[in-house]
Amino acid sequence: MEKDLILTIEGKAKLYVPNPKMYTRTNGVYEPSWAPVFYNPLMTFNRDVSILSLEAALKAYGVRDAFVVDALAGTGVRAIRYCLEVSSVGKCIANDIDPKAVNLINRNVKLNSLEARVIVRNEDANTLLYKLKLKERLKITLIDIDPYGSPGPYVRSSLLAIRRGGFIGYTATDIAPLSGARWRAGGRKYDVLLTKTDTYLDTGLRVLLGYIARKAAELERYITPCISFLRGHYYRVFIKVDKGARKAEEMRLKQLGFITYCNSCGYRATFTLSEFPPKTGSLRCPTCNKQLLIIGPIWVSSIGQRDFIDKMLDLVRSRYGYLQTSKDISKLLSTLREEVNAPNTFNIVSASRAQGVNVPKRDSVIECIRAIGYSASKSHLNSTYIRTNAGWLDFIRCVRSLAKPSNVS
Repeated sequence: MEKDLILTIEGKAKLYVPNPKMYTRTNGVYEPSWAPVFYNPLMTFNRDVSILSLEAALKAYGVRDAFVVDALAGTGVRAIRYCLEVSSVGKCIANDIDPKAVNLINRNVKLNSLEARVIVRNEDANTLLYKLKLKERLKITLIDIDPYGSPGPYVRSSLLAIRRGGFIGYTATDIAPLSGARWRAGGRKYDVLLTKTDTYLDTGLRVLLGYIARKAAELERYITPCISFLRGHYYRVFIKVDKGARKAEEMRLKQLGFITYCNSCGYRATFTLSEFPPKTGSLRCPTCNKQLLIIGPIWVSSIGQRDFIDKMLDLVRSRYGYLQTSKDISKLLSTLREEVNAPNTFNIVSASRAQGVNVPKRDSVIECIRAIGYSASKSHLNSTYIRTNAGWLDFIRCVRSLAKPSNVS
């Protein structure tokens, strides 16, 4: 074996991958972008969740003999694992534009005895997807888009290429532009009005879903997010795609929208496209009268489906306990199932600071919100975030009552 490759095992796949010792920074940290073929072992969690997502999707919708396309395959790990580990997958395409990657994919396919099931292609990802749709007319069940950076350049082609009722998984590592931390870059790349808020990690996830939804609507398609999450340096969303102009318009008007945000006191309110601008016609903060900032258009609806996440939980506990990250996945899914349907995200720490009160315990605020008739849960995004269907004023009332109970009416 060449000195620049090592043999590793991920899931049920055996893989030749670049030797991390040859591509390390001065501090000893492996830098996957320096290797001739990209492979990041830190993304094993992402790939494990992707295996579970597809298995849950195929079982939920009774799909057999699924056809999967890994458009940016690198070492071929995703395509190989889909074929080895998802029960109803028939064939996969593992594509990469780099001939070095294609050579390594071929070796890995042979290593796993999948020559009859994994088709290796050497094309630009967008060219491949348009060709599969318009020339080869393949019925693709899943397209996996896992780029180094933004998935934006591949959104339209993947939405066009996927079959009716098919699925697409997108990874985005450009968290700073998406979240508003680099709002100018985010505005250009995703065509949104952005500012950094105290719940910017939630904003980034909704900007990504909103961008995908708007591109889908252009093609008279509409999306259903099955699971969406943040993990370390990336977002991952797994969506179902259906077709129909009427449903696409309904999605556009009722599931896309804007957030108005006050960077002085923290007030925010969410409006769908059909509700915006507010009937009052005012963009002044109702609590401090400062000018409100506008964020959007973004996804303002559910970021996942509880039934789908429950199926994934059942699978990881029953059939996929062998996954390297199974315990971490179970923890994430248990949190996600509680928060997916809450449209609002608030930050306890920044809200308390703006109100001039001590920070109450997160669990106490959650209990208070539930006691007045709303749903509330912690968020996987940040330990200071709360997900709820309560509005800002009710949330603040709970924060203030717990910090200074004698002063709250």
